[in-house]
Amino acid sequence: MRRFTNPLEPAIGIRHYLLAVMVILFGLVILSPFLVGLIKQHITPAGSDIGELHKYVSKNVFFLINMLPFLIGFLSIALCSRFLFHRPLRTFFTARNCFDFKRFFFSFGLWSAIMLASFFLTFIDFNHRLVWNFQSEKFVYLVMIALLLVPIQTGFEETFFRGFLLQLFGKMTQKGIYLVFITGILFGALHLMNPEIEELGLFAVIYYVISGLFTTLIAILDNGIELSWGFHLANNLFGIIIVTNEWQVLQTDALFMDVSPPTLGWDMYVTMFLLYPLMILVFSLVYRWKNWKEVLFKS
Repeated sequence: MRRFTNPLEPAIGIRHYLLAVMVILFGLVILSPFLVGLIKQHITPAGSDIGELHKYVSKNVFFLINMLPFLIGFLSIALCSRFLFHRPLRTFFTARNCFDFKRFFFSFGLWSAIMLASFFLTFIDFNHRLVWNFQSEKFVYLVMIALLLVPIQTGFEETFFRGFLLQLFGKMTQKGIYLVFITGILFGALHLMNPEIEELGLFAVIYYVISGLFTTLIAILDNGIELSWGFHLANNLFGIIIVTNEWQVLQTDALFMDVSPPTLGWDMYVTMFLLYPLMILVFSLVYRWKNWKEVLFKS
């Protein structure tokens, strides 16, 4: 099975990846909370809980603070790439000689168009109540922060799950189908602490797992994360800039606020069982994926 790698890859053992995991987890679990704690000390009254931080700052500042762990995570991978693996960061993105921006923006544009079409349909869906939430100054700052940091946030998740971990587990098994399920389930597990899980229950877990399976599958078949990263970025920017709600993990001053109660809307079912397969079909036709069986099932 093809894996995005470079000629130095055979010299890199599993122990290098495990050490890198420790470095990345140190950044996420120890360094990030420490820095957030320092920020909290300068913002909130003494004795207040870290969970109350959002009460003392604007949504934009809280959103900015929430992006900090992803920035540290991305920098951790970059440092491991440079000083531990001694190879370009690009080799965790793609097997191609350079990052394919055409693929990235095609995926971004395609999913953005689909999301906008789906959004307009919500106006005739009685299960959704949308409120115009535009506040010019707050929105401008939100767009600036989002365009700067959401590519890093989604880039970290894609690089870690569909680049770094895919190569790590690829040293244990060359069957793509195993890698799809392993990293897809881990991606779903990452989101178990999100408030959507509490509001929507098991279905939200299934949604995240299927989304992880989808993005891992297209990364393996295309031999790079350009398509999955573009999709992920479009998806997150839409939920941050265009429409938000009071119960999702990132609450922002988006253009619209969905004030309807948490529910399993038709759009989630359509996304998983119609749009994801449709995206795979479009990608397979555009990029001529011919060797599905070899990539997914041959050792």
